[in-house]
Amino acid sequence: MEDEEKAVESLVSNKESAHSPSPIRCCWLRLRYWAATSIVCGCSCLGVMALVFAIKAEERHKAGRSEEAVYWGARARRFILASFAVWLAVLVLGPLLLFLLSYTIAQAE
Repeated sequence: MEDEEKAVESLVSNKESAHSPSPIRCCWLRLRYWAATSIVCGCSCLGVMALVFAIKAEERHKAGRSEEAVYWGARARRFILASFAVWLAVLVLGPLLLFLLSYTIAQAE
């Protein structure tokens, strides 16, 4: 009876360890596409860094080093988000600053 319980526990633990998802689930090809999009539609220099990190993450994933792949994937995601955030900030703040500049010039006259 005790041997059967140990056998069942070992089977369950083997299945869990074999199919346990990585801490950050990621589609590596999609990460590369988002990085390329952040080059075109975001701040280019941050997008290039994101693409470099996404490629590093994909290569680490193919080599079977999942911890390093998760690390580089997280860095790529941060740079992708920063690229889009800078782009949106410029889109919003640019017209706002032009409006404020024209307002101050009008008030000065």
